Amino acid sequence: MADGNGAEQVPVLALTYGPSGAGKTTDMGYSFPRAIFVAARGATQPIRNVVGYEPIVEEARTISEATDLIIKWAERGGHHEAIVVDDFSFLAEQTFAQLDKKHSGFKLWGALRDTTLEFRNAARYANCHVILNCWERGPRTGNDGSRIRGGPSLSGKLPEQVPALCDLVLRCGQEPMRKPWPGVYRCHPDASYVMKDRFNVATAADPTPMNLGEILRATGYNISRHPDLPWQENVVAQVAAELLATDASQDTHIANQAYAGLLANSVPPMAARWTIRDAMDRAVISRALAARDATFIS
Repeated sequence: MADGNGAEQVPVLALTYGPSGAGKTTDMGYSFPRAIFVAARGATQPIRNVVGYEPIVEEARTISEATDLIIKWAERGGHHEAIVVDDFSFLAEQTFAQLDKKHSGFKLWGALRDTTLEFRNAARYANCHVILNCWERGPRTGNDGSRIRGGPSLSGKLPEQVPALCDLVLRCGQEPMRKPWPGVYRCHPDASYVMKDRFNVATAADPTPMNLGEILRATGYNISRHPDLPWQENVVAQVAAELLATDASQDTHIANQAYAGLLANSVPPMAARWTIRDAMDRAVISRALAARDATFIS
């Protein structure tokens, strides 16, 4: 997998977590239009109804089945550049229930750990990005009285073990004043919640727009556009440049003008909103990174 300069890059293993309805699936649809979605039936409807296309979907009931699918697609190759597991928490629950019928005590947790490690190994060698969407579980106290950080809703020690395997761990949040898309990813040092950023992009822009595609582009990854929208990247770059050339107070005006221009050129509203969304998010991230680089201590 190459970056924008043709250099080889290791694909990303990322995890996002948040409550149901936070926008995780929709963002994956926007961010990875060439992805394979491992999801329950009906789970990808937001992509069809909000983003505007029908994703490729494979069904899995357990982590082992998801592992087999990742291996299958890795061997098959093709034009997909990401595998999105939506929702990994559900798969973990089903896996735990299945293993609970065969094992108990330490053997149960060992089997769950081994199953997860097999998944990790398959994901690491899939030659494409792998993203796990999870439900969120808040901080709690363990049976031994220890404090357990909030994070992905998983069983046993997986809420710490699975994020440890990832390059990016992003917590979903909301910024009501951020219009028209209030969803954000949080990624900062926090004693109460698990978060992680090996690229120092989401952390630098925290709270960053809920746009994993633009976060990865800011790290240098070349994330492809939908094959039906070959013009989209050029327009995103152009509009983002216009936004960055002026004060942020002009963003709404520039975005509205650009959106109207796309509609006038017969671009469907869903595709037009997608384009302006990425342009605005790119500008927000670029400004945050510029502010980081311009300041030593803030």
